Amino acid sequence: MRGEKEQKCLDRIKDDIFTKDGVLNKHPFTGKTYTEISDDEFVKEQIWYINNDCHKNYFGLLEADRNEFEKLLRKTGPNQKLSSFPDFVFTNGFIEHFQVTSSLVTRKGSNHAKKESEFKHRVETETKQIEDEWNQTPSFDEVRSKSWVLTNPSHSHEFLIASFKSNWEHHMDSYRKYIGAKEIGIFMIEYPEFALSMCENVYCDWIDGMAQGDMREQEKFKEYRLSRDKKLLEYIYQFREQIKYVIFVNRVRYEVIRTENIPYLLKLMPWNFVIYPLAVTTVSTVKNISVPANLGHGGEQDDKT
Repeated sequence: MRGEKEQKCLDRIKDDIFTKDGVLNKHPFTGKTYTEISDDEFVKEQIWYINNDCHKNYFGLLEADRNEFEKLLRKTGPNQKLSSFPDFVFTNGFIEHFQVTSSLVTRKGSNHAKKESEFKHRVETETKQIEDEWNQTPSFDEVRSKSWVLTNPSHSHEFLIASFKSNWEHHMDSYRKYIGAKEIGIFMIEYPEFALSMCENVYCDWIDGMAQGDMREQEKFKEYRLSRDKKLLEYIYQFREQIKYVIFVNRVRYEVIRTENIPYLLKLMPWNFVIYPLAVTTVSTVKNISVPANLGHGGEQDDKT
């Protein structure tokens, strides 16, 4: 059903901002959550409903921006026209969701998504078959198992840039045709693959033999971070008049970027980041041992798979 993955992505952001340890933040005196109050109450008492740790995910947002972003998230709802741009709307703007890939994209779509879909289908089909076989021939003295292995197909930063720009421009075409409220435009970009890593290239101008003490540690990330990708940040900055915020979501974290303030963010990064593919293998395993229903009583045996 269209809308499920989009809503799941947005809910992940809202949960992080409005909850702490999985519980909705409540006003210390009234006990109310952000869903139980008026707009005016939220504006006056906003600090009580926000998880302060979420600010670690904000890049280039001034205090007014943070307040605005959190306020609009509270009022954002799904577009009732399910097949139309955008995915979510609020009084003076929208949120549009799309996914990007760092694998090769052909006319059939992302190579990674295709391989992953085939893998899941194979696992589900063969799991059902072997469960039927194991139920027919129970084993009471050993654990039986079956495993499937999927190795990531080829990934690269160049593939990611191509996918990012292609999807961005496609959604900008929809933006230009959209006649609804556009005062605050937000693109929520999801990168569902765990395939790229990055590290700061602090050694690009290294003077051989020179010590730098503990002046600066190299930043390293096991996952891809849009907030550190100068090439794509510079690309996004071109659209600052149309898109006010970019939400980037990967498997580990999310980032909210104020497009107008990207030049400030770039000044904080004197070096480029080396972005390279990870060697990732996915293993799916099913195990079985049959347990007699009346163990020790000599009765009928009921096999458990």
